[in-house]
Amino acid sequence: MKINPFTSSSFESIWAKHFNHGKDLEAFDFIKGVKFVKNSRDGIYINAGRNLTKGISYSLDYSKHDYKGKTFLLYDVPAYFDLQEFKPPADSSLKLKTLFQYQGFLMDITNFNDQDEYINSRFSSKNRREFRSNKRRLEQCFDISYSFINEAMSQADFDVLFEQFYQLLSKRFADKQTNYHHLSSNKWNYYRELVFKMLQEQRASLLVIYNETTPIGITLNFHAEDILFETITVFDPDYYKFSIGKTSIIKLLEWCFEHNYRISDFSKGDFDYKHKWSNLVYDFNYHVLYDSKSLKSVVRAKYAETYYRLKLYLRKKKVNELYRKYKFLLKGKEKDTSYQNFKFEKITDFTPSDAYSTIDFRSETYRFLKQFVYTFLFANPESVANIKVFKHNTSNEFVIVGSEKAQKVIFS
Repeated sequence: MKINPFTSSSFESIWAKHFNHGKDLEAFDFIKGVKFVKNSRDGIYINAGRNLTKGISYSLDYSKHDYKGKTFLLYDVPAYFDLQEFKPPADSSLKLKTLFQYQGFLMDITNFNDQDEYINSRFSSKNRREFRSNKRRLEQCFDISYSFINEAMSQADFDVLFEQFYQLLSKRFADKQTNYHHLSSNKWNYYRELVFKMLQEQRASLLVIYNETTPIGITLNFHAEDILFETITVFDPDYYKFSIGKTSIIKLLEWCFEHNYRISDFSKGDFDYKHKWSNLVYDFNYHVLYDSKSLKSVVRAKYAETYYRLKLYLRKKKVNELYRKYKFLLKGKEKDTSYQNFKFEKITDFTPSDAYSTIDFRSETYRFLKQFVYTFLFANPESVANIKVFKHNTSNEFVIVGSEKAQKVIFS
């Protein structure tokens, strides 16, 4: 790989600023394309970026021997990357341990002419009609626009958009009652600086789906010369019926074909949609390079192997998911369950009376109603501007009224 965004000077320097106290990273002659930081706890050299990359690439120069007595850990080496075969000369003491950690998923579009041809290869005609219908309904009900940002932005515009990105993610994971590590202040500040810089270099992009001027879906990507790495994606859960995630994948596919990209990489993380959309599943490995003639190096390599095999075992047992939920609960944030118990009541006609008052379902007070209004719109497509919502003055009864149909929602 000629242009790996995760080993670029911008990536490495910004990562070092936020996670290595601004100290210089270390380079070694025997390994090209990646720099390291020494872990003070165990003495192992770890690649810049650690587990915040979506794929490390490197090459080895067996004539250099500055690995002697040292152990190196490289996170996240995708098996599909075209790395040189590990083949040191017979007299070399350099050894490699390859540790499987995750499955990765990608769309290899090399042999397809356009996004329709690729989608046809993965989905039935019924699925494809559903995709088109969901997108059409979304655009019929709301003032939808799509923006693919792959260039420099003003700091002010970027800050506004990135704050909206943060709020969408916070809302999404609060609803899931799960801690999301990227939202920690140190990591989010890192991403804010990194993405702003890499947009200038056209090594990052943001796909934004807007309802009027409000983002309802954002996907952060990083770019190699012909690979798009989908890194963080989020959608407003109020619009879940419209399947915005599927529309965003199609939009990214369109962009990849238009710009001669051959791979759209979903990266690690085992989710149902990745299985459906991907045509290649690959191994995400950790590489441990060590000096087999050094006892310290061998012991450190064995320690790393044991540690990450244990982590893999715990992930398979879903311990990581329980841990994220536990961390969320430690913050003391509880999901609002006030309006979780409800029932629908079909009504054929509704005439407002003095018993009802018109409300603004977009206000913060009634934000819990959005998902019900948008679900009503999905079933009865028309412009959201035509929708009126009424509240009964003495009960938690709401009526959603469109041009032709209406629906009552009663909360208990």
